Amino acid sequence: MSRHTPIRAITGLLLALMLCLPLFASGETESPFLAEGESIIQTDTTYKSQNIAIEITTHRTCGTDVYVADVWVKDLECLQRIYGADKWGTEHETVPEIVEGTNAIIALTGDSAQNFTAGWVIGNGVVERDVRNRKRDLCILYRNGEMVTLLAENVVHDQVAAEVESIWQTFLFGPTLLDETGKAYHDFSDSNVRYANPRSVIGYYEPGHYCFVQIDGRSTKSALEEGKKNGGMTLEETAAFMESLGCTAAYNLDGGRSSMLWYNGEIISTAADAKRHIGDMIILREPEQP
Repeated sequence: MSRHTPIRAITGLLLALMLCLPLFASGETESPFLAEGESIIQTDTTYKSQNIAIEITTHRTCGTDVYVADVWVKDLECLQRIYGADKWGTEHETVPEIVEGTNAIIALTGDSAQNFTAGWVIGNGVVERDVRNRKRDLCILYRNGEMVTLLAENVVHDQVAAEVESIWQTFLFGPTLLDETGKAYHDFSDSNVRYANPRSVIGYYEPGHYCFVQIDGRSTKSALEEGKKNGGMTLEETAAFMESLGCTAAYNLDGGRSSMLWYNGEIISTAADAKRHIGDMIILREPEQP
């Protein structure tokens, strides 16, 4: 199976044109968003506005609970990275502390890239670190809404540097779970996190359409049924699950006791340690009003 996914080269003119357009092109299919003038709809499992659409489903697979948030954003500014103490670096906080004051609708554990000494860190279009990392796969979310995952050996540092202005977020934990055709990788023997664990995963369908996936574990209490599998899911199981969702790309984020999914004011996954201090989260929130 090929393990090569090229970085997309984007010219300045093309990027400028893309940034002037919404990620979701209405008229091509039924819009997931509300029409102008309609009031925001929010339930225990759904959220819909003129800018964001979320549907949360729960699954029982491989002996554990999985929470899948199918998310649409009209404007990529709605998809943000937030950090402990509101600053990228070494600060860690609990999930409620991190999301407080951010107007987050939903939040998923991020990549904890501050725990590594090397690798690209770009959050909300700001370069926090640009040091080479030859060991970790890289996930890039471009400003045009496209998400690509790069195996470590395919990350060309200078090429990423040349594309900085076109990048909205990078994620540095890994590994990447699907190949360039959207098929699951089956061999993660070179990964030290391959064994069963709680996991946080970001999946990609098309520009503006993503999923936040949280896989529970390390708890005997289950939101779906008692006696859940203690360890969560292996990387092989996780990759197969992301393929089953129909994602064209998927990337493993920080997991273990740090893995949590927060929605509508509370942690909705069965956290192994709800008071765990973590470094960052990926959130959706409404655009700031002018």
